[in-house]
Amino acid sequence: MAWITQDVMPHEPAIRRWLNRTTLSGIAADDIIQECYARFCSVPYRDIQNGRAYFFSCARNLVIEYARRSKIIYINANLGLEAHNVADSRPDPEQNFLARQQLDWLKEQMMTLPSPCKDVFILRKIYNYSHASIAQQLGLSLRTVERHISRGLQTLIESGQNVG
Repeated sequence: MAWITQDVMPHEPAIRRWLNRTTLSGIAADDIIQECYARFCSVPYRDIQNGRAYFFSCARNLVIEYARRSKIIYINANLGLEAHNVADSRPDPEQNFLARQQLDWLKEQMMTLPSPCKDVFILRKIYNYSHASIAQQLGLSLRTVERHISRGLQTLIESGQNVG
């Protein structure tokens, strides 16, 4: 966890100052910071490109979570983050992590498809080949290509329903 020491901890004083200026309901700034560190330990550090932005984002999300739990309604959601220049158009790191898990699951499921179906499905859905191009490349009829794509999609849908 050296990345926390290098990329995150130097920003703790700024986070602490921001939290002390923010209305916290029933939670101390120390608790927010501790919860941030706990969350950092559960996320692959390779996915975090900006430790400062990630720390502020995590703290902001926790403040909002605690406010929701306390049933506090912010009329103006301005939490003063613009002063810290941490605007980040990228998705939240937790969203990235969940999306990456879903993609990994999808890749695993695609690799379990039977061979001709898997080949056709990957050429169409991953490489965006046309049906005609796949048929020509694999020596199949257009109808067979369409059937393999349909079966592959149906299999993935069914395996997704079995998971949830």
